[in-house]
Amino acid sequence: MTTYRPQFAFPPPPYGYDDEQFSYSFDGSTVPLLNAAIAAGQPANNIILLLEADAPFIARGLKIQLGTAASTLWFQLKTPRGDYMQVVPVPIALYAGLGGGAPIAGELIVPFDAEIECPSGSNWTLYLYNPTAGNVNPPAVTLFGVKRRQCGAGFQATDRRRAA
Repeated sequence: MTTYRPQFAFPPPPYGYDDEQFSYSFDGSTVPLLNAAIAAGQPANNIILLLEADAPFIARGLKIQLGTAASTLWFQLKTPRGDYMQVVPVPIALYAGLGGGAPIAGELIVPFDAEIECPSGSNWTLYLYNPTAGNVNPPAVTLFGVKRRQCGAGFQATDRRRAA
């Protein structure tokens, strides 16, 4: 199991909040559209990666993995704010690392330069494209970061200060 450590030092959460390390994993068992192979030369668009509605999520890193082989798929990712992480689809192989001498797509976590705030219950959108002549299975996607939760006593103290 890979332990995620942020690339940058992030300031502590505002008074009355607590950050809990969290990761979202999406694969064929949690997202039905990631369970079917993508046909040759075809896209798989608007794959919704739904976040839980219990607390806002602060995304700080991404991992895309396709089993034990280097992926030939291209991808594009849209944040909950509607911003695209890449201007155009890029090869997943750009995210490859070396594991025992064999390239494995998604072995490493790619940190975000700036954290991305995701409202509770929001979603990311994944776009995949298969430029090859054969069918290719979709990857697993993991978002790393923290859930920002309100603390009981701190939240009440903050509310009292605002009311005064």
